[in-house]
Amino acid sequence: MPTMPFFPRFYSVLPKSNRFDYLLIKNNRRKARKNNLSEEVNRMKSKPVHPIRDIYPWKNKQQFVDHLAENVIYNKDGLIAINKPYGVPLLKDGLIKGPNEMMFSIEEALTPLASLLNVEKLLPAKMVEKFASGVSLFASQEKMVDKIRQSYITNKAKKIHTFKYLAVTIGEPKPSSSRGTVGMGFFEHQGIEGKLLAIMKDYSNRKVADGLVREFRVNYKTLSRGDEPCSLVEIDVSSAKKHFLRVYLAHLFSPVLGDHIFGNRVQEIMGKRLAISPLQADNLSIFQKIPAGILTRLKVTESCIVPNCLHLSQMTLAKFASQDSDLVLKADPPPCFQYICQTFGLDLPTDESVVLTRE
Repeated sequence: MPTMPFFPRFYSVLPKSNRFDYLLIKNNRRKARKNNLSEEVNRMKSKPVHPIRDIYPWKNKQQFVDHLAENVIYNKDGLIAINKPYGVPLLKDGLIKGPNEMMFSIEEALTPLASLLNVEKLLPAKMVEKFASGVSLFASQEKMVDKIRQSYITNKAKKIHTFKYLAVTIGEPKPSSSRGTVGMGFFEHQGIEGKLLAIMKDYSNRKVADGLVREFRVNYKTLSRGDEPCSLVEIDVSSAKKHFLRVYLAHLFSPVLGDHIFGNRVQEIMGKRLAISPLQADNLSIFQKIPAGILTRLKVTESCIVPNCLHLSQMTLAKFASQDSDLVLKADPPPCFQYICQTFGLDLPTDESVVLTRE
């Protein structure tokens, strides 16, 4: 006698009580899987996101535009100042190269951002570099761009340092504080193409006049040493063009943490941090070789994901508010910068966003 097939409908031949038990068990298992999945999703949602691994939290352009709008620190008479996020470029420079590259640019956000701020248009007037964060200026009309430019000229004439940066460095600058004029030129070496930026110890006025050396007025001090080996440094500077601050801090034996351009110019050799040739250093690695102890404390495994810890915390516009007062704009560091400071016990300064100073 042929046997009855035993597959999807096998429970139809079971006694009534057994069929009920089977369906009950199956339903309970389905509920259990659903509950376990919900619990896992909730755990993922409640688990704090690592600040360094979540530098770009925006999932679409609208979220990015909203973030910029939320970080407006000044909006008056056609001048808009925004605390620019780290890693955001003015222009999109091509294909996204990996998870540490930002998919949006300031340029593509200008039109929707202008609409949110109720202005006709936004013109970039002064942007902090891509791999830095902090005060960036925009204007809603051309004459405001000219007014900003005039403030820079006044700053230079009155020897007012336009920019104040915060930097987390590997090691402490030597000396720990200084004030003066620093020249930066090109390190040249026979047999190599191109020129490498370097701090010039001795140079003539002729080289300055010929544009071979550029002078920068600098005033820096170590704000906090915290736990070794990192320090928090504040730098007042007349200009930060040509990566001057990165080159200068490396020259002081304290490269910026996460500086993947000039950060290898200081290396630990037999327990001591020593400067090495720019030629050798700039070809040492694509990324800064961050000491393993620092990576461990930051809870990351690769140097490449550590951001360049340089933040433009203050910008001064001389005689901008009126003929007898300067406009000082201030911005807090981004979460990743604050996380790094907290990790190494570095005390960040606290201050208000906008200040009018009287002469």
